[in-house]
Amino acid sequence: MEWLFFLLPLAALSGWLAARNHYKKRYAKQSSPFNPDYFKGLNYLLNEQPDKAIDVFIRLLEVNSETVETHLALANLFRKRGETDRAIRIHQNLIARPTLTQQQRNLALAELGLDYMNAGVLDRAEHLFLELLNSPSPPFQAFEQLLRIYEQEKDWPKAIEMAKKIQAQGKKNLGPVISQFYCELAEKTSQNSTSTVLELIKHAHANDPNCVRATLIEANVHINANKFRKALKFLLHIEQQNYLYLPESLPLLLKCYQQLNKLDAFESWLHALLKRHPNMTSARIMLADVIQQQYGGQKAQDYLHQQLQEHPSIEGLHTLISLGEPSNPILVPLIQGITTTLVRRGHRYTCPHCGFSGKKLHWHCPGCKRWGTIRPTEIHLSALETLLEPSHE
Repeated sequence: MEWLFFLLPLAALSGWLAARNHYKKRYAKQSSPFNPDYFKGLNYLLNEQPDKAIDVFIRLLEVNSETVETHLALANLFRKRGETDRAIRIHQNLIARPTLTQQQRNLALAELGLDYMNAGVLDRAEHLFLELLNSPSPPFQAFEQLLRIYEQEKDWPKAIEMAKKIQAQGKKNLGPVISQFYCELAEKTSQNSTSTVLELIKHAHANDPNCVRATLIEANVHINANKFRKALKFLLHIEQQNYLYLPESLPLLLKCYQQLNKLDAFESWLHALLKRHPNMTSARIMLADVIQQQYGGQKAQDYLHQQLQEHPSIEGLHTLISLGEPSNPILVPLIQGITTTLVRRGHRYTCPHCGFSGKKLHWHCPGCKRWGTIRPTEIHLSALETLLEPSHE
């Protein structure tokens, strides 16, 4: 009976081998081996021979259209690496295949359009995305990229049309952006076409009632036509739209009140404004200017000196020194030189979304490409440390 203990393992091994051979023969025809050319292409990539790799993958594509996703991924990789010409080559070969489904073709067209945009060839990209819009189910990406193209080309009528199409789909609220486009058109319109400018501003307000830029343009139109009361009405409305942009309206308000001989009304309005927004340095400096015009420099100095005790600011200090008499031949000029440097270096406008800052108001942020996000800022004492650093301008 002992020999049975030796036969049992042998029988188990024989059974396993038999089953293995059975399944191997049964599924050998069902499973197709991975095409060795893929390994050849990958080897070319690893050896930094991308052109040869592309040739291999394109040949494989001609054999098997099921590899479309692989080729799209490969082309995207090249585009991200900055090798746009290679990405274009792959996408062009994909589009040339008659066996692609409509969905695959649309995807390849969209990717080729992105290649051309990346290469700066906007006219070809526009042609491709417009072709996609004529397809039965145009991808949303085509609308977005066309809007981006028209923004870059500053073709504002087309940008407005495309933005409205996007908004009509209910996926995005582009009212504030469309309003900015109308403002761009209004600013480029001839000064002699007042009615056209006002019509464009009307459209801007219809798309975004809180568009400060449109209000400033409209106020300027009325100021140029010597309609100061009408301009005043629009400028005073900016506080309800977005009080952060009030510093942009103050010089225009001063001009209106001066022309109407109502500086005392402007003074009262500024006092009330500072009660509502006590940290608005620009309003405080404007009030000092109005006080100087009405009551003289000493009154303005006294006002600013008292205000700086509670609300210190570099601009306020600079204005106070500018109003004073340089009685001290050493101290006053020294302080004035410092404050002049600080004011000159200080960034007057910042974007809270991306942190971009500069001395000029951009309605279209150069950093994050958003519209209407850059706002006027005040230079406070907290910025001293940064401003005193050596300038790299």
